[in-house]
Amino acid sequence: MCHAQWQSNTGPSGAALGAVVGGDVERYVRALAMAGLVKPVAWGARPFGADELSELLRDTSAGAHPWKTAMQKALAPRASLGGMVFTSVNTGFPWGANDGAMWQGRGVTSAAGGAATFRWGPLSGVLAPVLYIAQNASFPLMPSTESGGSPYAEPLYPGVVDFPQRMGDAARARLDAGESSIRIAGSGMVGGISTASQGWGTGESFPAILGANAGGFPHLFVGTRARGLRIPFVGRVSGTYVLGTLGQSAWSPVQGSETFIDRAQPGTTRTAVGLSVSFMPAALDHLELGLSRFYHSPYLSGGNRWDAWSKPFEGILKKGFGSRSTGAGDLGGGNDNQLAAFFARWSFPARGVEATFEYLRDDYSWDSRDFAQEPDNNGAVMASIRVTTERTATHLAALTFEFFDGDVSPIAQVRQQNFLYANTIMRQGHTLNGQLLGTPIGVGAMTGQRVAWERFDPRGSWRVNVQRWRTRSLGSTDPELLFRPPAAPLPNNHDWIMDGSLARARVHGSSTATIEAGIAWAGTWQLSASRTNMYARASWSLF
Repeated sequence: MCHAQWQSNTGPSGAALGAVVGGDVERYVRALAMAGLVKPVAWGARPFGADELSELLRDTSAGAHPWKTAMQKALAPRASLGGMVFTSVNTGFPWGANDGAMWQGRGVTSAAGGAATFRWGPLSGVLAPVLYIAQNASFPLMPSTESGGSPYAEPLYPGVVDFPQRMGDAARARLDAGESSIRIAGSGMVGGISTASQGWGTGESFPAILGANAGGFPHLFVGTRARGLRIPFVGRVSGTYVLGTLGQSAWSPVQGSETFIDRAQPGTTRTAVGLSVSFMPAALDHLELGLSRFYHSPYLSGGNRWDAWSKPFEGILKKGFGSRSTGAGDLGGGNDNQLAAFFARWSFPARGVEATFEYLRDDYSWDSRDFAQEPDNNGAVMASIRVTTERTATHLAALTFEFFDGDVSPIAQVRQQNFLYANTIMRQGHTLNGQLLGTPIGVGAMTGQRVAWERFDPRGSWRVNVQRWRTRSLGSTDPELLFRPPAAPLPNNHDWIMDGSLARARVHGSSTATIEAGIAWAGTWQLSASRTNMYARASWSLF
């Protein structure tokens, strides 16, 4: 989906919350940077706090832009109160992505949230809890490939990922801490405690490791501010380190003890630890190169609970794990599930163009030879091109082309390859409370393409979005079927969905009303027949 985290559909007045990942303020800041209207900003690890937004606007290198005055007004107070309400309807099947902790099932989904913010010297905070209620109406479920498994679980990979196709058989309600945080900043650094969504890498709708799809998880963090740390004559270095915990849904393949006991009972809670760093060279200050590592590690009991804190700093080759690894046949590399990515972003402000590339690995390499010869093993790529189509004092518009390819590579014909975002030991996979932390398309062999256009003006914004997802591949449960013709034809070997939507945000003073309508047509759905979902969404915020 193109639509953003509903909790940040706030217009410029929502800048009091900071630039929430996936929200309209964040997309506006990215458009400003791409158009050369603010000084170069690192994009590899977000969110940006309200204090960082104030700094970016002070550093504006050009004249007026559409939301400048409104954002400055929103950021001026040292404290603020606000609230948000949201409602949506899906007629055919669950459809929603990059929308935080909320689950948008079939039927009506409603949510409400409040927000209180403060800034006092280097200390700042946001309290933004949200309550949502989803009708979660029934629809035909795909039979599970696991005998005796839950009918609501992910049907093709029920034992290795917590990704339910439906959240039970009744209405679903959840109270979530939302985009809340307490931050302390100084000397170009910032740290604190947060439950806010994180954005790592360059993806917008298709983030490789972390984005707004599942919302945030409780974590401690420390990192640099938005523009990074300047090293004279060298460039700017930016980064973020996080340490927290991840929860699961009621339909997870892992049950029993909260903490890790053994591989049969890896624990219903996981430790999340990760590091994302990037570099912008002084000679090419609009080029950003970065690396990210994120771990799902066992949540241990007693004094060993946080032993995983150092994982992002260890070696990248499985052979070096010593007693934690049993040889080339070891599928786990210890008991961790690592995701790692390299990303690059190069913008050309004079032309209003930005190009990005990201490469994701959902596994370790055994040794340097394995790393060099087979880099596509358990990998995925994401790329995008953004072009500024209008840049005046009152209008700013951008056209985005985004591409994600997480297909199983031909190497699967000669060696075992895991399925993207699934794991055989930390069996919740790359999820939080039953929703994917990264790209929302799906699990296994999936791909997505998106074209979007967004135009900002002093009265709000327009968004047009068209995309195609290939969400499920039957052959990816046996990778050889993807490359060798089966004995019998498989006319419905893939699920795929075409989606188009139009959204309008209208700003009136410190309030913003947003409406969106669209159609998602599944040419093949549940590996059987086609199905259509018509959807509409509306939200209103006041700060």
